[in-house]
Amino acid sequence: MIFLYRFDVKENGIQFVLNKQIAADMLPHHDILLRPLVTVLAETLQLYCLLSKEPTLLTSNMRENGEIEVMLNQKLGQCIDEYTKNHVILKNGKRIADILIEIRNAYTIYH
Repeated sequence: MIFLYRFDVKENGIQFVLNKQIAADMLPHHDILLRPLVTVLAETLQLYCLLSKEPTLLTSNMRENGEIEVMLNQKLGQCIDEYTKNHVILKNGKRIADILIEIRNAYTIYH
């Protein structure tokens, strides 16, 4: 399993933690694509972070079979309404993961 990213609660808000290798391979246009998605997702998670005792709110990995996994922590998954969970959080989380996979694959092809 390959770690892609996670959103953690920190004392000053929500922190986006990115796979270090993918971060090193990012080009400026990737940042332009990711920034609005990460911002919206962080702002949405901020609304619910008090409901979670866990520091990690959302995480994404790529499984060995290439399948992308985007998961809310269990407590948040139970507390957030279905529309927000599926159409805002998980959908944007999947978009972020898709962009990161493109970056990872481009690096693999060219190196």
